Amino acid sequence: MQSLKAPGAADQGLGQKAWRQGFPHGCGHRPCRLQCLRRHRCCPLSRLNLAKAVAQGVDCETLHESPMPDSVLFGRFALLLDQRRLLENHAPISLGARAFDLLAALVQHRERVVSKDELLRLVWRDAVVEENNLSVQISTLRKVLGADALQTVAGQGYRFTLPVNAESAAPGGGDLVLGLPDKPSIAVLPFDCVGNGWAGMDFVDAMGDDLIDALSRLHSLFVISRHAVQSYRRRAVHPREVARELGVRYVLEGSVRCTEGELRIDAALIDALTGQQIWSDRYTSGLGDGAASQYEIVRAIVIAMVPHIEHSEIERARLLRPQGSSAYALAQRAWAQSREGLSRSNRGARDAAIALAQEALAIDPRCSAAQNAIVDALSWHMYFDTAPPAALADALDATAHALAIDSNDALAWRGRGWLMLVGGSLQDAVADFRRSLELNPNDAVTLARLGISEAVSGDPAGGVARCMHAIRLSPRDPARFHLLDNLVWAQFAAQAYDDAIHTAQQSLREADFAGTRLCLVLCLVGAGQLARAAAQLSALKALAPDMVAARLQGVWLATDPEVRRREEASLAAALQRMDEG
Repeated sequence: MQSLKAPGAADQGLGQKAWRQGFPHGCGHRPCRLQCLRRHRCCPLSRLNLAKAVAQGVDCETLHESPMPDSVLFGRFALLLDQRRLLENHAPISLGARAFDLLAALVQHRERVVSKDELLRLVWRDAVVEENNLSVQISTLRKVLGADALQTVAGQGYRFTLPVNAESAAPGGGDLVLGLPDKPSIAVLPFDCVGNGWAGMDFVDAMGDDLIDALSRLHSLFVISRHAVQSYRRRAVHPREVARELGVRYVLEGSVRCTEGELRIDAALIDALTGQQIWSDRYTSGLGDGAASQYEIVRAIVIAMVPHIEHSEIERARLLRPQGSSAYALAQRAWAQSREGLSRSNRGARDAAIALAQEALAIDPRCSAAQNAIVDALSWHMYFDTAPPAALADALDATAHALAIDSNDALAWRGRGWLMLVGGSLQDAVADFRRSLELNPNDAVTLARLGISEAVSGDPAGGVARCMHAIRLSPRDPARFHLLDNLVWAQFAAQAYDDAIHTAQQSLREADFAGTRLCLVLCLVGAGQLARAAAQLSALKALAPDMVAARLQGVWLATDPEVRRREEASLAAALQRMDEG
């Protein structure tokens, strides 16, 4: 077998001794040298440059802190080193050779600051260039990756700062392991078609396509294409395998069965990383009902399933360790903190949510989930009257940034509508909620908030109908208490006090939300139950004193004069009865 030879001293100005120095174990043993050269084959350094560095006394392990994989994923980007390509959301990005080599070097040495001299050696090799060339390529990369992707360390050099999601196996080590996108990700597997000779594959295929289309319209989700999931047809596969192969966290699977002229559709949402089933349901339809029935089933699945994905993401965020979190993970922790402050006037939880969201934006200024979390927390500050002086301006700024990132973000429009509602601009709130529903007609929370907006601005009957429809659409919604709260206020506006008391009691059994308890006080007064109203008000003052004080000072959401008059009179009557003992 031919031995690996060092560059000749006469040709390269390097002797055998220099070639041997600096390799693992400090020796010139052939396997060590060969291993090192193979290990760094994707690096911009050639064997000659590696030998020169060795001759200059720089050992190999200092130059190469970690093996360079064939592919690296960070955020929405994939750096394919073996193909010399950069992808953004799976689409190729035009990048010059020098810029690519510079990015490869910075990604490889991302654990430390890389000096300008070292980058010039790595990228330009033997060419004599000015430092300005490096600055030009750094600027090019920042335009592509974002200004914060590359950190300038004064007097030292540059550092790659984006969190890496995943790497391929080491060179020669197998397929790329896909990282999770910076949003909830889902694959809709082909449903099984079962039955006694029922030729229903066309129905199953059409329903699967419609599910993927409906979910793809939600900009908060990353949905795998229909072509990517076809390989799983009639194939028994564990959700963890799907997660590994497609880079998703959630898998929707199910079956369609024909029995005695009736279709029975079973659907289940699986957390693919844990194998845990987090939602399932069964739907039935007549065999001859056609496309209309298929549309209703698809819509029902999406309406029921998506809130469970959102809830699962927030619950997972509660368990995350603070260190090393991505921008998206921090944004989800912000949402979790904001929800912590819902049951009472918990200003601390909302302030913590805002701080986490700002931390996420420091990592990724284009993280719309963080902007929406700020809007949510500040809106609830305003609702509970615990808002800092600049809350409205800050929330408007955050919602403007979220919509600038994605003008078709249904959650951003929903957040802006809620901000307008608590800020007293009900006409704008109605318009924003309707825009959100245009983008995602399957959002029960948006539908309920539109209902309460209409109810307290002059259309109580229409508001009640919308709120009840929202609950029917998503009867097992993780935020069901919130849907019920909207219905309580709409029923109060419609003077349906007995119905409202019953709804409020249902809601409070699920979550002790101060807003619901306040409306219960008003409805009990309306129903003539002053003693119970006084007892509920006493509990409410301990739960959310700032909110009670604000309402006593005339801060209400309603703009309809009659609704507003009854709110103020009912609260005053309950307070008087409480003071009388």
